[in-house]
Amino acid sequence: MSAEDADHLAMPVRRRRVAFVVQRYGADVTGGSESLARSIAERLAATHSITVLTTCARDYVTWRNELPEGTEHVAGVEVVRFPVEEERDLEAFNRHSEPLYRRACTHEEELDWLRRQGPHVPRLVRHLESARSGFDAVVFFTYLYYPTYWGLKAAPERSVLVPTTHDEPPLRFSIYREVFALPRAFGFLTTAEEELVRSRFPLGDRPAVVAGIGVDLPRPPDVDSFRIRRDVHNPYVLYAGRIDAGKGCDEMLAFYARYRRACRGAAELLLIGTLAMDPPRGPGVRYLGYLGESEKTAAMAGARAILCPSPYESLSIVLLEAFALGTPGLVTARSAVLKDHCLRSNGGLWYGDADEFVEALDLLVSEAQVRDALGESGREYVEQNYRWEAVLARYQGLIAAVAGPG
Repeated sequence: MSAEDADHLAMPVRRRRVAFVVQRYGADVTGGSESLARSIAERLAATHSITVLTTCARDYVTWRNELPEGTEHVAGVEVVRFPVEEERDLEAFNRHSEPLYRRACTHEEELDWLRRQGPHVPRLVRHLESARSGFDAVVFFTYLYYPTYWGLKAAPERSVLVPTTHDEPPLRFSIYREVFALPRAFGFLTTAEEELVRSRFPLGDRPAVVAGIGVDLPRPPDVDSFRIRRDVHNPYVLYAGRIDAGKGCDEMLAFYARYRRACRGAAELLLIGTLAMDPPRGPGVRYLGYLGESEKTAAMAGARAILCPSPYESLSIVLLEAFALGTPGLVTARSAVLKDHCLRSNGGLWYGDADEFVEALDLLVSEAQVRDALGESGREYVEQNYRWEAVLARYQGLIAAVAGPG
């Protein structure tokens, strides 16, 4: 080996500087795309210099500034927060939105809708525009919000979009044709999501991979302690996540009430997570509030099934976590992503109406052999497809594709 080669090997490898742009960020922030961004950021920080550009908001309903403005370092990640300039009244926003979803809109109307939806953070966009040359890549999480639309316009050169797309009314707005035209590469969560995006937008030959998310295979959780702490004595099924009519929770509760009337030995329905609707009530229904990670894992492991009623999903971390624990899912067939998970894994069942919900839930609750077989298939599916090392390699490949040599 020559002295020149030895000197080259001794030189430290430059860590690529990568910005993540996401609407909310933090360990106490619940939400699929936000959890995805934090999981990827913290793990990539071992090999990259990660800066997260985000807001001071903790709550997506109001976008109220609750976290301090400025820079902090969390789990090896630099987090820079900017204040949201307008709070949101969700009911007023929904009243404004519904007529727009039913008719053609002007570009100005769509931009006004985007500002009203929020989070309105022009300072974040201005910062990104001025700092963009210092980043080797900029990764945007979620196609839907103000920071992604304006951020992509400010810094398209080395951009990656992780759109977390599902089929929802705003996807038809023309502003999102602009969003999907700008990124240099795409990271999708599932094959079904990529197929949806390609059916709506011309991606051409830009780099695109189904990057997914990693799921940690858990240690055996203490289900007995969870049951004692929460006074749970009977078989139960579980909903975990934001409790919101927009997530299908109203329909789930109505279908569960029908199941309860129809089936002997009906399981209880436990709900955990943050409330974005009136507290759920009814015979057999219990809301346990927000649980810490270890207690949530125990609750999922002890359930006869995890209920996933949202028609708007781009991945469903909760369903994959349940599969990893050997707990089968019961999902709405209106979500192509959720149904695809169940088909590919043979780890769950799906329903199209109340009758199918009742029949499938009764089968999962009462038939241990069926439940165990589905649970084992789901566990194998996660182990084969959602290991962290493989997922991180895909994200590293996307970053390298837009960053170029270095």
